[in-house]
Parts: sequence; C-alpha cells; structure tokens
Amino acid sequence: MYTVTKRERTVTLIGIMVALLLGALDQTIVATAMPKILQDLNGLSLYTWVVTAYLLASTAMIPIYGKLSDLYGRKVVVLIGVVLFLLGSILSGQSRSMVELIIFRAVQGLGSAGIFSTAFTVIADLFAPAERGRYQGIFGAVFGIASVIGPWLGGLLTDNLSWRWVFYVNMPVGLIALLLIVLQMPPLKPALHKKVSIDWLGSVTLLVGILPLLLALSLGGEEYPWASWQVLGCFGLSVVGILSFIVVERRAEEPIIPFDLFKNRTYVIGNAGSLLLNGVAFFGAVVFLPIYMVMVVGVSATSAGLTIMPLTLGLVVASLISGQVVSRTGRYKALLLVGTVIVLGGYILMLGLTTTSTRWDVTWRMIILGLGIGPALPIFNLAIQNAVSPREIGAATSSTLFFRQIGSTVGIAVFGTILATVLSTRLPVYMPQELRGNGMGAMTFNMGQLESGNVTSAGDQIKAAMDDTYTKIQAAFTKDDPDAKASLLASPQVPADMKALLQSGGIAGQVKAGMDAQLQGISLALMSGKPAALQALLADPKLPPPMKDQLEKIPPAALANPQAVKGILAGIRQGMEGALPAAIAQATQAALTQIRTAFDQRAVTLTTEVTTALKKALTEAVLRVYFWGIFAVIAAFLVTLFIPEIALRKSNAHAGAAAAEGMPPVDDASDGGPGGMAGEVAPATPASPEK
Repeated sequence: MYTVTKRERTVTLIGIMVALLLGALDQTIVATAMPKILQDLNGLSLYTWVVTAYLLASTAMIPIYGKLSDLYGRKVVVLIGVVLFLLGSILSGQSRSMVELIIFRAVQGLGSAGIFSTAFTVIADLFAPAERGRYQGIFGAVFGIASVIGPWLGGLLTDNLSWRWVFYVNMPVGLIALLLIVLQMPPLKPALHKKVSIDWLGSVTLLVGILPLLLALSLGGEEYPWASWQVLGCFGLSVVGILSFIVVERRAEEPIIPFDLFKNRTYVIGNAGSLLLNGVAFFGAVVFLPIYMVMVVGVSATSAGLTIMPLTLGLVVASLISGQVVSRTGRYKALLLVGTVIVLGGYILMLGLTTTSTRWDVTWRMIILGLGIGPALPIFNLAIQNAVSPREIGAATSSTLFFRQIGSTVGIAVFGTILATVLSTRLPVYMPQELRGNGMGAMTFNMGQLESGNVTSAGDQIKAAMDDTYTKIQAAFTKDDPDAKASLLASPQVPADMKALLQSGGIAGQVKAGMDAQLQGISLALMSGKPAALQALLADPKLPPPMKDQLEKIPPAALANPQAVKGILAGIRQGMEGALPAAIAQATQAALTQIRTAFDQRAVTLTTEVTTALKKALTEAVLRVYFWGIFAVIAAFLVTLFIPEIALRKSNAHAGAAAAEGMPPVDDASDGGPGGMAGEVAPATPASPEK
C-alpha cells in the first residue's frame, strides 16, 4: 500500500489547482478575443460553432473520463487531459481558418473534460469527507478567480500581442501543472482484483445520446428554429441514444455511470438540486446580465465581462466560508437550504431593475446572488461523494459535473428562448409609431450584437429607409416618375402636405402656379392704368428683384396707353416663360436639400427612439428571465429539503453510508485506502484536519 506523504499531497493539490485554473481561464479568456478572431479569420457565420465544439467535447466526455479514472487511476486521466488541452491550445493558436479553430477547440474540450472530471475526485482520494469541504471550497474559488482575471487577461493579450496568445498563454501554466503532477502526484490507482475492460458500447451510445442533445440545445432558436427538422432530428436521435445507453449500461460489467448510484437518495437528490441551482439558476443569473449592462446601463462592451465580478466575489467568499463550516461542523444540509433561500431573494431583488438602474444597483444584487450560490458549488458535490462507495467516487463526481453542465446548457437554451421571445414581442410595442407600418417595428437583433452593444444596424435600417424614400421623392420631382409617385402616395410614412404637393404637380407645378399668379397680379396692376397700383406692386416684398427692376423702368405715361401695356405684359410673360425651367430647377434643388436635411435629422431622432425602445424591451426580457428563474430556484429548494444528511466520514474507508441509502455495503478490505484506491495509496496520518 502506497503512503501519501504530506509533501506529495500538498504538491498534488497545487498541481491539480493549476490544471483547474488552466481550464477555467480558457472559458473566459477566449470569449474576450472572439471579436478579433472573427475579424481575422472572417468567420462570423461560424461563430457559434467555436463555442459549440468545445461544449460538445467537454461535456460528453466527462462521465467517460470519470469512469476511466475509477478503472485506471486519476493521475493518468488528468495527464491525458492536460496534454490534450495543451495540444489543442497550440493548434488553436496556429489556426488559419475558422474550420481549423473549431476542430482544435474540440481537442481543447476533450482535454478540459479530463481535467474537470478528475480535479474534485482527487480531493476525495486524498482527504476524508470530514476534511474535503475546505479544499473543495478552495477549488470552487478557482473558478471565481478565473472569471475575474480571464476577461482582463484576454483583452490585454489581444490588444498588445495577438488573439493567438490567448491560446499560447496556456503553455507555461500547463507545463507547470504537468511538472507538478508528473513528479509528485501519486498514481491514485485502484487495486484491481480482476481484469477490467472499457465499456466501449456504453461510451458510444452515451455520445450518440448526449451530442445531439447538446447540439439541439445550443443551436435551437439561434441557428435553427426550434421546430426545424434539424433541431427535432437531433432531439429524436438523442432519445434513441439515451434509451440505447440505458439498455447497454444495465448489462455492462463496468458501466460508465453505475445504475446502482440511482438507488442512492443522496446521489439522485443532490444531482437534481445541483442541476437546478448550480446549472439552471446560476447560468440564468449571469449569462444575459452583460447584455443588460451594455445595452441598458451603458458599460462598454470590453468591460461587460467584468460585470459579473460582484457575483464572483460573493461566490468565492461564500464557497470558502461554507467549506470551512462544513469541515468543522460536519453538517451541510442547513447551508444548502440557507444558500438557496439567499439565491431566491437575489432573484426577487433582480426584478427591481429598470431602464434607469445604475451599475451599483446591479452590483449589490449580484453580491447577494453570489453569496447564495457559493455554498452550493462545493457542498452538493461533497454530500454526493460522502454517500457513495469509494470505488465509484470517480463516476459519481464526474456525473455530478456532467449533470450540472447539462443543467447549464438547458438553462441557457430555455432562458435564451424566453429572452428572444419577449424581446421580439415587446420591441414593436415601444417602436416609434411611424416605423410600425413598414415592417421596421419588427427589427431583430442577434445575441452577438446585444453582447457587443453593436446596434448600429438599427440606425442603418432607418437611414436606408429614409434614403429609399428620398430617392423616390427625387425621382418624382425631377423625372415625374409615376411609379415613385404611386409608392409615395401609398406610404403611411410620407406626410400629408408632401402627398398634396405630389398630387398638385410637384415642385414644377408649384413654381408654375406661382408664376401664373404673379403674372396675373402684374397684369391687373398695369391694365388698371393707375400709377398707385404699380407702386403698390413694387412694394410687394415677394416680388423678385429682377422683376422689380423691370417694372420700375416703366414710364407712368405708358400706363395710360393700353397698347403699350399689352406690349409690356407680352415681354414680361415671355421673360417669365423663359425663366421657368431655371426657376423650377432652383426650387426643386432647394426643396430636395431641405428634405434631405430634414430626413437626416429625423433619422437621428428615430435611431435614438429605437435605442430607447430596445432598452425598454430588453429590460422587460431580462426581468422575465429572472421571473422564470425564480421557479427553478424554488424547485431546487424543494428538492434540497429531501436530501439526507449523512454524517461526514472521518476516514476514506467506506462505512456503509451507501448501504444506508439503499446500496449494498462495500467490503472495506477491498477498497481500503483513500477514495477506494487500496493497494496504491494510504494516508500517511489518520484523517484529521491538517495543521
């Protein structure tokens, strides 16, 4: 039996924490660099697949890695995970196309699954349940720290070096983890009394069941409608795969997920509570908040990722404290219930956000949410590990992480659908009245635009509509285009006075009517033969200066001669007819310039009104997400009420806790040392809190 020294235990913990930080950082650091990556690789249309490929590989492989670690040891699995992750990092940094990046991100996902599935299991191997709380709290805090420094580091590397360095930076961190694990981590390998084999058929059916499910949840409502044949086909294939997996696993000698675990109340209830609280509720609280912060509160897109820092702060503090409390008291159920109640209160408080909320209004609410979620992250896992047989602790721990990942994917899909549905139905209600009749009231914005704050498409659509209307007005006024006239007269956006002008002959008709009226006034004044009538005409401020000069030259004696008056009027008429085309052109240009200026000003005003409408609709959509999230939290509370509270074992020797939960008791002699790793590892000292 191998004895784990204190040095090996400490260095192993550090190595696993570094590896865990490696995987956790990647989830936040890459997101910051994505805009630059999409620009360089020209891959906006494949954006979702970069995330989806990583999600598919990392989630689907978690339970398989967990079972492999139960069979062949934790060290070999975590080393495979780190090596695959580093290989994927190097290749991702070398990507020359989006297709290459997607493939290499999948390789990274395969590596991260090995890291995450093993990390919390190693704690169970090295420490008795009564001690694990404090260490699991520390490991949980690693995720919080990564979520804080990841966006900052990603922005720093992208802006000052290249987006490729968000992948290359994994190399020194990963090599440190490899060095510590290779040199100091014990094998943590089980004592196998018979030859075992990998459940290949179970692995294949699991992948057939899970990969289409994750694809449908990730792409449904975004790339494809929920009712499309692609999404429904994925769901159908997933059902077939999961049913096949259940049939295969019931007969397997070494099942990927032992079905005996589902006879364990703590395992079933703990996973249900973790799925609801750590998966659905947690991600519902944070995923869409940056959109609200960018679009409504007004923070910059580059700092949007840091908006969840207050939640992270509360989460880290609560996770560390709860781990210490559980280790000292040996009780965990009350902490889980209190944490769930705090989350419920945080969700209710989030319903108080408005379109005028400040960053501080969001910050203190997020801290409360973090304080509530913090205890759940390590304690659900601890309760499950404490209740299962040590020989199955790898499968139990990895499946807990797996179900939590499924919960987060389901939560994001459901809440994303709620957000999109409310946004699409409420946005037209708040749109300016004049935009509702031409289809622009149904403007849509994808999640990428909202996350980046890039809603210039709204202004672009408005300007394009204004330009189209202006082009028709120009054609109607300058070319007398009948189609343009008909379109303008039928448009509800064209003002009534503009329609009246079009119906009366446009600018040309208006100018000609003005000249005719002016000529008639001159004729009446001159034919009256009265000098006073001529003087009154000359005093008219509307009389054009050239015409005024011409009339001033008429001698008073000529007014008494009707023949002379007729000659003067004939000359004036001829001059006015000659000047008519130029007058029409000048008036048309002046009118078009005025219309162009008015349209540009109105476009700016409408864009502002649309942005305000978007803020109102988005606020309603986010609040609706939190409203429905409340029910997930309530469900988590009700489930947690029924979780058994089993005394935390003082050693890793299985003491029949599983039997108390409906599982057959385990022969301690066969499982022996830490985590069921008899024959390889034994604690150097009796299990007790280390000083």
